[in-house]
Amino acid sequence: MSDPSLSPEIYRAALPSVRDRPLPDMPGTLYGYVWKVSTRQQVRLCLLSLLVFPLTLAPLELQRRIVDGAIEGGDLQLLLLLGGVYLAAILCLAALKYVRNTYANRVGEGVVRILRKRIADNEAVGAEADHGTRQAILSAEAEKVGGFVAESIALPFLQGGIIVSVAAYMLVVQPLIAAVAIGFLVPSLLVVGLTQPRLNRLSKDKITLVRRLGEQVLGDAGANGGEGAGEERRGTGNDGGASGPARHIQRIYYLRLHFAAVKYAAKAVTNLINHLGPLSVLLLGGWLVIQGEAQVGTIVAFMSGYERMTNPARDLLNFYRRLSLMRVQYRLVRD
Repeated sequence: MSDPSLSPEIYRAALPSVRDRPLPDMPGTLYGYVWKVSTRQQVRLCLLSLLVFPLTLAPLELQRRIVDGAIEGGDLQLLLLLGGVYLAAILCLAALKYVRNTYANRVGEGVVRILRKRIADNEAVGAEADHGTRQAILSAEAEKVGGFVAESIALPFLQGGIIVSVAAYMLVVQPLIAAVAIGFLVPSLLVVGLTQPRLNRLSKDKITLVRRLGEQVLGDAGANGGEGAGEERRGTGNDGGASGPARHIQRIYYLRLHFAAVKYAAKAVTNLINHLGPLSVLLLGGWLVIQGEAQVGTIVAFMSGYERMTNPARDLLNFYRRLSLMRVQYRLVRD
């Protein structure tokens, strides 16, 4: 019987966490920081992701063989065999994703820890750093940056690899249906590219205002100059006598509403486009089946395959949004 105390050591050796001590200096770019703190971890996450690709394709081919071979051929023994292989494939895929996601979370939490250590260290940050900014970074901003670092390379590698693998499989099996279905993924990229710069500006303004609000609530404004702070508390005519914190709260409120309006408008358009893909598979595939140029199992597999592409594509679009916002966030944290 193996010693269970060896398991943590084996786990740490195979999937090491990030460094325990903060970096002496934070690099100027987000990916420079990613490279400095998590190079080995990113390589291991990408290796785990490589194992996902064949396990993602296996269910598609098995669906096609079950319908076209076992069901249409009336072969019960083949049906049970393929069903067992299908079950084994999805169980392996679920276990592998669990290991990968757990390790990614461990990497992210490690980055959050060293960021918080750095911000909490007065000598590293500098005595001039105000309490509002320090509190905002310690409470929320470090978690956002750390969570992104964990997936900064492995997530686009995984999701992009799934899309390429499934698209290649569909093109080999039935090029015409695959080409039409894949074409519906392109407009989603255009929508995100047009709306993301506006979301970046809104996010930067919101982060800055939240920090200023923290400074005022903690009394930093009063400590930096009694007369200026008093004027902030009394308010100005432009805000109808609103206090400084109340004015910032109101501006943050409108910024968040504007951000949500732009974000959900883009999401609505991309969702509409994504629904057109399965419709094209059904219509074109159904026509080819009627003409005798395709099989029903191919259409079943392609419907599932398109879904397996749209989910990673959606994750990549969300990743691009997060990347744009995290670059802004990282610059603010570093400054």
